Amino acid sequence: MPANIDDYAVIVGVNHYAELATLKGPDKDAKRFHNWVVDEKGGYVPPDNCYLVLSEKDSLLPIQYTIDQCFGKINSRTKRRKGRRLYFYFSGHGLGLSWNDTALVLPQWDTFFRNHALSSGDYRTTLIESGIFSEIFFFFDCCRNRKVAVNGAPPSFGNVMPAATAGACRSYVYSASEFTNQAYEALIQSESGSLQEDGIRGIFTESLLRGLRGAAEKDGKITSLSLANHLERDLPKIAAQTKKVQVPNIQGDHADTTIIDGLTVNITNVQITFTVSGKKAILEDSDLNVLKEGISDVNEPWIIPLSKGLYTIYYENEQSDAKPIRIDGTIKTLSYGI
Repeated sequence: MPANIDDYAVIVGVNHYAELATLKGPDKDAKRFHNWVVDEKGGYVPPDNCYLVLSEKDSLLPIQYTIDQCFGKINSRTKRRKGRRLYFYFSGHGLGLSWNDTALVLPQWDTFFRNHALSSGDYRTTLIESGIFSEIFFFFDCCRNRKVAVNGAPPSFGNVMPAATAGACRSYVYSASEFTNQAYEALIQSESGSLQEDGIRGIFTESLLRGLRGAAEKDGKITSLSLANHLERDLPKIAAQTKKVQVPNIQGDHADTTIIDGLTVNITNVQITFTVSGKKAILEDSDLNVLKEGISDVNEPWIIPLSKGLYTIYYENEQSDAKPIRIDGTIKTLSYGI
């Protein structure tokens, strides 16, 4: 399968700040997201189409112009051949400006130079109105709590007028937290129970990459909607493991857009054991379709392969005691008793 030659990415990670607390996760998280973007099993974007911008400890870089230059290079490369998709990822400090606008804070920010930040809303509008891309995915791993008298800067590039094709652009914004709330980085426990080898990372990016690497798969695809559903389920659980409360915020086009196709459908082999014999047991999916029914036997469990979804097992005429079965696709075998 050829690379997605019409896709591009701008990826920014900022650990170091003039006045705000130094972070430990953004640079590593930006590199991890970049690895997914260029991976043949991930975004499969050509490395030359990806722009990775990281902070430097003592120089207070990057400045806004450094980031905007990346978009300028993309603009030059798409003059002859329109782009298909853009990924814009930012990890660092953030401040909430409104329900749909976040100040993506740059290293120079302090209480005097309090507008050294990018306006996510202005960047979204300008990039959509450029007409360069059919799809734009924004991923913002940063806080959205408020500070008084803070503004985000619009991009230094612009459009003479909105492109005729701007209205056809689908855009999706995945934010690490809800407006006015914080986002966190933590030493995260893996699904096997061990601590991650590369230390502290952003909770949002951890959940995001789990989803993009397969946990958000539905019917062999990862889509804008399946990714949103995954983040809404998975991210709060990861946060709870670190004794934090964090809920993502997702905004965007109502149309469901495929991010990755052709994935292997995740199947979980479910063993259902019975505590009584001689009753008619019924297994249904979330649409009440009967997947299996038969007479229970305490010595003969059912072994059933199930894809990701919600299911119910119950005895005939005992629906009020039905037991839910939740399959998230991340575990190969599960056991349930009824």
